[in-house]
Amino acid sequence: MANKKNKKNNEKRVLAAALCISVVAIAGSTFAWFTSKDEVTNRLSASAAYDVSIAEDFQPPEDWIPGQTINKDVSAVNTGNVDAFVRMWLEGEMSVLNRTAATVGVPTTAPSGALASEVTDERYKALGLNFSDSNKNYYRELSTLQRKNSDLNGTTNDEANNQPATFSEVQSVQAGGELVYAPTGAGYHWTLEQQTTMNVDGTTVTDLPKNTVVGTGNSTASDVTKISAADANYYGAIDASTFTPETEGLYIFRRNVTLDSGGNTVDTYEYSGYYFVPAASSATRLGLTTARDVYLALYTDTNGNSDYTLPAGAITATPSVPSQETVYPVTITDVDFYTAKETVIKNNELTWTYDKTTTGSEKLTATYPGADGKVGDDTTTATVNESLDDIVIDIALANIGTSGQTWTAKEATGKTTTFYYNDDVEAGDTTRKLVDNVTLSKDTTQYAFLAFDFDLNVFLDSVQVTIDENGQEKTTPVESGGAFTTPPTNGVGASAAAQTADEIADLAWS
Repeated sequence: MANKKNKKNNEKRVLAAALCISVVAIAGSTFAWFTSKDEVTNRLSASAAYDVSIAEDFQPPEDWIPGQTINKDVSAVNTGNVDAFVRMWLEGEMSVLNRTAATVGVPTTAPSGALASEVTDERYKALGLNFSDSNKNYYRELSTLQRKNSDLNGTTNDEANNQPATFSEVQSVQAGGELVYAPTGAGYHWTLEQQTTMNVDGTTVTDLPKNTVVGTGNSTASDVTKISAADANYYGAIDASTFTPETEGLYIFRRNVTLDSGGNTVDTYEYSGYYFVPAASSATRLGLTTARDVYLALYTDTNGNSDYTLPAGAITATPSVPSQETVYPVTITDVDFYTAKETVIKNNELTWTYDKTTTGSEKLTATYPGADGKVGDDTTTATVNESLDDIVIDIALANIGTSGQTWTAKEATGKTTTFYYNDDVEAGDTTRKLVDNVTLSKDTTQYAFLAFDFDLNVFLDSVQVTIDENGQEKTTPVESGGAFTTPPTNGVGASAAAQTADEIADLAWS
C-alpha cells in the first residue's frame, strides 16, 4: 500500500499545481471592446454653408478592463458660415457575450447539428470559443498549451517536488487523479510517474516501474501494458499529467476535496470532465481545416468550488459518499456543453442615470442589469448579489452650467438627458467639450461577461440662428415650422444673447 499512498500524495501535488495553473489560464479570460459612433442631425439647413458636426478626440483600447478610464473629448464644431444653436445627447448599445449551457442532457455524442466551421474572430478565439453552430452557440475548447507552474514549495527543483514543470487546461480538468466515467469500451492510456501497484489484466497485482505506459484493452498506444480486458473500462487512479484519451466521448474525473479523518468527517468530492474528439475524426465532426485532438469544455459551476467543477447534481455516485480508495460507479444526471451566446442590448434596455450631486464631477452612467434584470443588489429579497452581473459604464461630463459657454442638462423622467449649449456657436467656432472620458466601473465583475462590445453613440442636433429683417440675430432658435419656440425676452430684432436656463427649459426642438 506504500506505493498507492505515494501515488495519492503525488496526485494531491498535481492537483495543487493544476489549480495554480488554471488560475493563470482563467485570468484575463474576460474582454471588453469599446467603439464609438457619432450622429448629426441638422435642422433648418437652408443655407448652402450651414454645417455643424461633432468633434472628438478618442482612441479606443484593444482591451478594456474594469477601472480603466479612456479619454474621449466630445464637442460640437461649426464649420459653416451661419451661427447655430446646438444640443447633444448620448445613447449606447452593447453586444454581450456570456456563458451558457447547451442543453443536451448527457453528451454521449458531439453537439447536435453540424459545427460548420471554426471561429475566425480572434476576439472569440482568445476566449477559447473556437467553434460555433447554426444557432450561434459558441463552444469552448480546452487548451492543451502547457504553462509554467508557480513554485509551490519555495524551490526551483520541480522534479524534487514531484510536480510537473508545466500544466495545461486539459490536465487541470484531469487533476484529482480518479477516472470515474468514459465511453463504453474506450481506449485510453497514461504514463506512470512513479512505481505503482495496479491490477494488470484484472488478475495480477504487480509493482509497475516509473515510465510504464498503461492503458485499457482497447488502447492503441505503443508498448502499452493492458490493465483491463478488451471492451472493458478501467476506473480508478490515473496520472493526471499524462492521461490521454483515444476514443471519442465523455470523460469524467473525481477530485477528493475533503477526506475522512479518523471517522470524524465524511469524504466529499468534486467532478470535472470534457468531451473528447480525436484528430482522426475531428476534421469531419467539427469542420476543422487541420485535424487535431479537441477537448470540448463542459458547463461548470465554480461558485465555492474548484475550477472546472461540474454543477452539483450533474454526477451522482453509489453510494453517495464513496471511500477515498474505492471508485464506485457513477450516474450521469445532467452534463451540458460549455457554450457562449451573444446578446444585443439596445439603448432602452440600458439604465441611464444622470449624477449631478458634485459640481464639476457630473456624469452619466449606463448600466446593463444583466440576466436578472436588476440593477445593484437588493439585499432584502436576493439570495445572491444581484450586482455581480451588472456592467456599469461611467461617462464623465465637463463644462456643465446654466449660462455662457457651458452645457445645461434638461432631464426628463424615463427619457434621455439632453444637454443644450448656453451660447450660440458662431461660424468657425467650437463649443467647449461636453464629454471628458469614459470608465468601465471597477465594480463590474468577471461574472458580468465573457466579453462585450460597447458603442457610445453621440447625437447632435442644431438649428441655425435666425436673422431678422434688419440683419440682427434673433435670441432663440425656431422650430421647423418657422415659429419662435418662445417669444424673445428682449424683443424681436435684438442682438442674440446667451440662452437662459428658462429659455432652454422651454425649447421645443422637434
